[in-house]
Amino acid sequence: MDLSEVTGKKMNRHPWELSRTQCVLEFFSEYLDKLDEKGERVSYINAGAGDLYFDKALMKKYKKSQVYAIDTAYEKVGSEGRRIHKYHRLEDIEANAVDYAIMMDSLEYMEDDVDYVRKMTQRIKKGGFFFFTLPAYPILFSDYDINIKNLRRYSRKSFSEVLKKVPELEKIEEHNFYTSLFIIRFAQKMLHLPIDPDQKFTSHWSYGQKNFLTGILTVCLNLDFLFNRMLSKAGIRLPGLSMIVICQKK
Repeated sequence: MDLSEVTGKKMNRHPWELSRTQCVLEFFSEYLDKLDEKGERVSYINAGAGDLYFDKALMKKYKKSQVYAIDTAYEKVGSEGRRIHKYHRLEDIEANAVDYAIMMDSLEYMEDDVDYVRKMTQRIKKGGFFFFTLPAYPILFSDYDINIKNLRRYSRKSFSEVLKKVPELEKIEEHNFYTSLFIIRFAQKMLHLPIDPDQKFTSHWSYGQKNFLTGILTVCLNLDFLFNRMLSKAGIRLPGLSMIVICQKK
């Protein structure tokens, strides 16, 4: 969760965030399991880590992982135990220091996205991975994106143009996900319906994680993700609200 959405009150996780965490972590595991098998401490960067919800889920699964979490909104920086290290700036992390990097719906906030990807890549060891989730389809750009300070949404072509300017990275897998949410957002955009008019974003979900509605929506989104990945392996690409891309440093 973005730190701008965090309040002092107990907050419920939106089904979108719950599903994204579960599905993306499972998706990453095909690559991270190989790193974990080495038996060594594995380090990674998460740019735009926010409240570390995803990172804590990842580190729970991979006991030897440690995160270099970057977020300009952190009140305090420094180490929290042996596994969490908070920074305001990417430049504070040395080159070729981490095994992989993550940008989960954060690249769209960077004014110069190519330069940021280039700098992140410099900090990954040769052969390491770079994982992205991105808001997809520029046609969906709306007041909602403006409210949360997104600068852009990505198409396959526009993100490929970013990667062309960072030749050290090789794209090895990608697919869209959340077709169901794409349909809803596309209809809202085409019909000029308000999207999040109260600017509550995803942080003001009314129901707890154990609530039936939360559970059923999370399951539906999980199935959406899995269905899209299965189709992508067969060369069929459905539109989706988001896109996931895996790259490797040459």
